[in-house]
Amino acid sequence: MPTPSYKELELSPIHKQAEFLLSRLVRFSPAGSFNTYNFGISPWALASEFPAGERQPVTELLLSAPLKWLENHGLVRNTSYDNYVITPRGREAVQQPGPTFFADEGIMAALPLLHRDFHSYAHYFYENKLKEAVAAAFGRYENRLNEIRDHHNSAGSKKDEGETLVYTLFTEKTLVRPYPNLVPKDPSKGDAFEDGLKGLMGGALGWIRNPYTHEKHNLPDLKAAEALELLFMASYLLRMLELSIP
Repeated sequence: MPTPSYKELELSPIHKQAEFLLSRLVRFSPAGSFNTYNFGISPWALASEFPAGERQPVTELLLSAPLKWLENHGLVRNTSYDNYVITPRGREAVQQPGPTFFADEGIMAALPLLHRDFHSYAHYFYENKLKEAVAAAFGRYENRLNEIRDHHNSAGSKKDEGETLVYTLFTEKTLVRPYPNLVPKDPSKGDAFEDGLKGLMGGALGWIRNPYTHEKHNLPDLKAAEALELLFMASYLLRMLELSIP
């Protein structure tokens, strides 16, 4: 793995810190065994690629939660006191880095619950490209709207896109409100249920898809759980879109 700055390493998710630690353990412990106390002795061999003033904090960072993560996932094993060995699984992980070994288990368990189009999104979380995951998910939702438009080849909607396309597709009955047993309380005032659905389906493009695609630098960083929340919303919108096709 390339060497990050200390700040980049500190801000990385725990599985990325653990992956970085394991890559250094394999390099500095070719025999497969190591002693954590020895890494605390000058010149901080584990962090030798960092500036001198960062070696101690880098070493202390790596030998805390990331080391425990590696142990909990069976990639290293404590033999006695400060002594560890890299397991065969750990050596395999170095040869095959990626979501198979280094990923947030909660995220990986949740991905199969999403729409099938998002089942392959593990790499976004492994690479910590969370805004990109959101942009891709809502981009897929918008593309599905465009596919429906193009399939029906409607003169009224062929030049439409984005939020206005949602309303046009409903007006032309290319899309219809699902759950027909939902009856508006006062039909003379329109269909509040359909209005709500159209607002949700169209508004998500303006409020989520567009900013995360074109203005992500103006949005705050996401945590993995926050990105997953948005993927669940995109998943729901895709399911509602499928249910809205007559």
